[in-house]
Amino acid sequence: MERFLTVKPKSELISKYISYYYFHDSDDEGFYRSFVFFPHFKHGFTVYKQGADFRTLYTMNYDRQIPVELKGRFQKLGVAFKPLGMNHFVTNFNSGLYDPETFHFPHWNPEIFPELEEIFQAEGMDQKRDLLDSLFEKRFRLNTGLEILEQALSRIFSTFGTIRADDLASEIGVNRKTLLRHFKKHLGCSIEEYKKVVKFRTSIQAASSNGLKNLTEVSLYSLYYNQSDFTNRFKELTGQTPGAFFTSIQKMGEEDIFWKFDE
Repeated sequence: MERFLTVKPKSELISKYISYYYFHDSDDEGFYRSFVFFPHFKHGFTVYKQGADFRTLYTMNYDRQIPVELKGRFQKLGVAFKPLGMNHFVTNFNSGLYDPETFHFPHWNPEIFPELEEIFQAEGMDQKRDLLDSLFEKRFRLNTGLEILEQALSRIFSTFGTIRADDLASEIGVNRKTLLRHFKKHLGCSIEEYKKVVKFRTSIQAASSNGLKNLTEVSLYSLYYNQSDFTNRFKELTGQTPGAFFTSIQKMGEEDIFWKFDE
């Protein structure tokens, strides 16, 4: 049997930096599913448990489909960090703490394994959530050097990713090169890459939650220049037209997780 559940942090501190947790598992030895997930401005910390072994991964994905295969019995834990969230739990995040090709993230290993074991063994989502909140509270370290980026991200989200980079830098009171350096250092991407994925995710949210009736309404809500721009951006990020994309994805749980499963 396959199960997938999502839950938000209860801790007031942790909820500022983590959007939600999810748990995905199967107790079927013959289980097999393959899927892809798509670009997001949220970063993901993922733990796979098979038997007594843990595999810890981290993903920053702004520009591609990433394939996943799940086989046999497994337990999986996911943590969705809000923008800049992880930057408050590790120092100098983009300094080789994870492998961008394999997504291997050994930074907390093996000290974290006993806590992870307790989380996987816990009965009930409330207990699992509380243990996760505690795990991250222990590792919290306020990063006070993110003010420029916090201002920039606020404007990017409020404009659905349409603000020009030069205008963004001007509003914040820094030059464009300085702003780009902050993006590269703390988010691992360019300003344009980040804007693009914010607009993409705005479209998905509009289509799934705002009751929009057709793709033209989604395009207009998300402030794409025109229908051609809407189509081209979706092809660039998903390899599909918007129509094909929205009919192929499946929402998992109660949050903004959308996967495309292979038939």
